[in-house]
Amino acid sequence: MRDTKRADWQKIRQVGCFTAIFPGKNRKTCQKETLNILEFAKRANVSTATISRAFHEPDKLRADTRDRVLALAQKLGYYPSPSGRALKRGRHDVLGVIWPLEVEGAEAEFAQRILASLTRHLVTNDLDLLVCPVNRSEPETLAHAHRTLQRSRCDAWILLYPRHHDALIASLANSHKPVVCLMGNLPECPAWKSVRLNQRSWIEDALQRLRAAGCRNVLFFGSREGEPDHEERLKSFAALAPKYFGTRTACLPGWPPDTAELERHLAAHPADAIIGVDDRAALLALDLCQKISLRVPGKMKVIGMDDIPRAQFSAPPLSSYRQPLDEMVACAVDLALGKRKTSKLFEAEFVARNSLPER
Repeated sequence: MRDTKRADWQKIRQVGCFTAIFPGKNRKTCQKETLNILEFAKRANVSTATISRAFHEPDKLRADTRDRVLALAQKLGYYPSPSGRALKRGRHDVLGVIWPLEVEGAEAEFAQRILASLTRHLVTNDLDLLVCPVNRSEPETLAHAHRTLQRSRCDAWILLYPRHHDALIASLANSHKPVVCLMGNLPECPAWKSVRLNQRSWIEDALQRLRAAGCRNVLFFGSREGEPDHEERLKSFAALAPKYFGTRTACLPGWPPDTAELERHLAAHPADAIIGVDDRAALLALDLCQKISLRVPGKMKVIGMDDIPRAQFSAPPLSSYRQPLDEMVACAVDLALGKRKTSKLFEAEFVARNSLPER
């Protein structure tokens, strides 16, 4: 493309370009020829619209026409230039995801489920994915994320696990791309859309189930400061728990969840129910109960959130709440693409297991 003439660049800006490799006379050298879509359409004896559809909307062409165009393209080594197509259409068909590594670490059980669901919707919308990994506690990865946000050619960003006063907010704003917050909301960024869970709803449902199971003293365990969904869960518990348990409630926030502090609390204060801020907190509570010979669900009931794979294999299996991830991710993609204009709140579903059986 470096030898492309100025006139050719004007054509590229208008209609995109294709690149082909033609063998030289001695078959040991190759000559690279850059053709615009007009010239390739002339060689294929079809319109430019047909060329574009053959590559990008094949279902809109007759099978014989599509196959003939693609066969010729394969024979000559043609393929649409992404840069030329982006110049013409004003978008790159690339969606960016900011993946915070400090939230789940290397395992990232929950984030991997989100990415798996996101992949399905990217295929449906014929989009590419750009993942921007970041660990906000490591200056090098944070600096790399800032550079990625400024230089990457994507059409929108999905911010996974947003947090208040995030160090990335300024770089995201300066990227001038739409931003969708997935698993939280940032009131300080009113222009950004959000896809999140109704935290108050599932917290109240959990309290009602524990009360119906005969529990008298309930404790909330774990919370990441600055993360909107965790903070909203903690706030909802503090507001709703007295309605069902009076003054017999307690909160042990913090991340990672402090099992030593939990053990000291259980030794000094009565408790027969624990709500984990998520499954990882709840599983730590289950392990501690086993360590101190506190039978679950006999003496203690435990509930988590997220229904990660380990929840069903713990001892005993953990009752949890499942987020409708596929629908939430689909909504986030639609918001990023402009197919949907308003944020949405989703409801979680209770998954009963041994740590709190269904009544």
